[in-house]
Amino acid sequence: MEIDRISGPNVHNQMGIEEKVMDRILVISYFAPPVLSAESILVGKLLPELAKRYQIDLVAVGDDPDFRKDETMGQWMDVENLTVHRYHNPKPVNKIVRRLYQKGSSMFQDMNDRWLRQVLLHYKPQGPFQLIYSRSMPGISHLVAYEFKQRLGIPWVAQFSDPWAHNPYNRYPLPVMHQVEERNEAKVIRAADRFVFPTDEIRRLVASSYPDEDVTDRSIVLPHCFDERLYGPSEGESPAAGSHDNRIVLSYIGDFYGLRSPEPILKALALLNEQHPQTAAKIHLQIVGNVESTFVPLLSKYGDMLKTTIERTGQVSYLESLQKMKQSDILLLIDAPSDENIFLPSKLIDYFGARKPILGITAEKGTTANLLREQSFPVIDPRDPERIAAELLAMAERLDLFQQKAETNDLRMFEVKTVADQLSKLFEQLGQE
Repeated sequence: MEIDRISGPNVHNQMGIEEKVMDRILVISYFAPPVLSAESILVGKLLPELAKRYQIDLVAVGDDPDFRKDETMGQWMDVENLTVHRYHNPKPVNKIVRRLYQKGSSMFQDMNDRWLRQVLLHYKPQGPFQLIYSRSMPGISHLVAYEFKQRLGIPWVAQFSDPWAHNPYNRYPLPVMHQVEERNEAKVIRAADRFVFPTDEIRRLVASSYPDEDVTDRSIVLPHCFDERLYGPSEGESPAAGSHDNRIVLSYIGDFYGLRSPEPILKALALLNEQHPQTAAKIHLQIVGNVESTFVPLLSKYGDMLKTTIERTGQVSYLESLQKMKQSDILLLIDAPSDENIFLPSKLIDYFGARKPILGITAEKGTTANLLREQSFPVIDPRDPERIAAELLAMAERLDLFQQKAETNDLRMFEVKTVADQLSKLFEQLGQE
């Protein structure tokens, strides 16, 4: 039998041929398919690829009435060498009581702490495991991994998709909760053997918070990934929506909430309506995802005054969202205003995989801006609607050129196999120390 990952003790099959046993790793990720969330999608793409190299035990959360689910994603986890163990996070059944419970508990402790206790009580690791690999957010995944690190005494890799205790967008209702999160994060930073961050900015933020720990030396920066097999038919089989009726389909795939507002693109479209009405009339803005109620009046206001048509589509399945990316002419990335964007949206990497032109409305400093520029796509501060309008006009007038760039860009570093290879290399290096 051919095994992709060759390591571990020797065994013999019935023909007497020596084979290798795959290493076993324990993966802790609170979110996993079929939960519909950014972290769950990343786990769903990466683990089946890692399962070609390792025997994996995944510990994740079970059903929860608050979770949005995408059952098509659940099929991704049904692969050889991957076993999923799900544990319930006990919460009140009544929705109103549950909201009160969550609001109250989040002031003083991690509201997922009861899930941690369920895992430690019921999950019995059937080793031997060579390594622990935990992912966040939420940070509770790392706290579970910390406990198993103490029990098993094996190497541990902790991956952060976002900052934890020092996330600049987190607002703690009481200082005590921030102190709890800082203590939890510090415990993880001291105990984990290696760290993985999606951007150098996040790594620097964490390292500066723990100057006595060698965070930089113990970490790598690894981007999110896309899986081209998930996008469905090739471009020849699935023509862009704009090619049907001479429209230019401008798509934002994702949610608007908090400080992430549709206002930057709406203001830019209003300017385009005034200055280039013929081009504005060709544009069809498609918003695929949830829109916070505070932004609904804004969309209605601009919808009434623009020549540009605006279509709101609710949240769709992940695979359908990838199809909508492919069927668009220009994809919109819109971030909250900031002087520096320390984050890397997983949506941006999905956009890359769709091979469509991207208009980046994000901070001009940071990994996101750097990656967009490397792919020859414009980056404009969300607070500058005049420049957004100018760049949108330029893209609309030279759409073929931008599409050619999207199709020919070198995206190998973002492919799921490449990212899994880099992660496996880190695992192997750690195992040899």
